[in-house]
Amino acid sequence: MPLTELRRAARHRRALAYWGVILGLSLSLWLGVSGTPPEWLRVGMLFAHLASIIVGLGAAVLLEVHGLLWTVGRESLDSVRRMERSVSALAWVGIIGLFASGAFLSPNLDQPLTVVKMTAVLVVAMNGVAMTRLTAELRRLPSQVRFPALSVRLRMWCVWSGLVSQVGWWTAVLIGMLNTAGR
Repeated sequence: MPLTELRRAARHRRALAYWGVILGLSLSLWLGVSGTPPEWLRVGMLFAHLASIIVGLGAAVLLEVHGLLWTVGRESLDSVRRMERSVSALAWVGIIGLFASGAFLSPNLDQPLTVVKMTAVLVVAMNGVAMTRLTAELRRLPSQVRFPALSVRLRMWCVWSGLVSQVGWWTAVLIGMLNTAGR
């Protein structure tokens, strides 16, 4: 298949993934505000929510630490790519788990902090979809390329994606902690 066809197919997959994220979060929020689950289910879903945060944030931190080590010359691009293949599925398990469990936690969308948290989760998920293009770009490079040898655009893209991921995950964690502690 020609490169242009491969890129077009990848764009279509990303578009579907963006829509999937929007629909997934919308469904989760709709279910979450539609009713109050029994206490036993809410407690179980709170545990699932916490586990999803641990899995997703842990995967993101692990990947971005390896990326940071590559930027300072302590890891190779090949090492970062291997790590990405190993942990990206875990990040998605975390995000999907947040959507699924959050549907049973009755989020109060009248609270501005809750809206900020939901926005942070949306940004993390959308960034995850966008990073599939970045990883495809990095896959085309020689495995031993050093970070400073990349174009400014590609270096900024790597740094920006990592920052967006970390700020989004930690914002969601901190607000979730504050909301739970305030109940």
